[in-house]
Amino acid sequence: MRLRLIYLLLFYLTFISCQKQKLDIRYYPSKDLHKKSKIVNLDLDTTNLNFLEITGKVRQIYKENKVPLIEVFDKGTNKRIIPLVFDEIRKRDVLSITTDSILIDNGYSITELKTILKRHYSNNGKDYHYPRSYKKAIIEVAIDTSKKGEDLKKSLLNLTRVFDEINKEIKDTIELRIFFNCFRQIPPPPLPLEPY
Repeated sequence: MRLRLIYLLLFYLTFISCQKQKLDIRYYPSKDLHKKSKIVNLDLDTTNLNFLEITGKVRQIYKENKVPLIEVFDKGTNKRIIPLVFDEIRKRDVLSITTDSILIDNGYSITELKTILKRHYSNNGKDYHYPRSYKKAIIEVAIDTSKKGEDLKKSLLNLTRVFDEINKEIKDTIELRIFFNCFRQIPPPPLPLEPY
């Protein structure tokens, strides 16, 4: 009888502790931006859109005076990402990443993301190729335009994981501002023909 009571008590405590666990929610770039009422959720797990179409959808949502939201779940953490649209940005404020590369200086492997991202956020005007201030830092995600939502999700998970590590190390209020760019892979138009 006592053994049964102990098992029942253990089961009850386990059940109660599972109920009390809260889902950790992180906001990118900030929680304030997520308080807008007209949010449109883009589900990368179920979409058949490629990166070019996802980028177009993001722009279309902004044109409708709404805000796009991408949610990715990472080991008990709900990461809520609002991709931003920029018309005018300074090249030095942007760190461009692809699926496997970081496009700054002479280029780096994506495995170097932590080092480069930390440099990007802590530069404070030291190196001209990086932002003058962490407040101006922007991350450009530019993956192959034919890649699907699942590939974008993998890139965003990697980026947010590394950013969270850096955010703990820097111990300052930095924001991960993400910008999707599908035009990086579109070749430039041909040169005009010269007259004979």
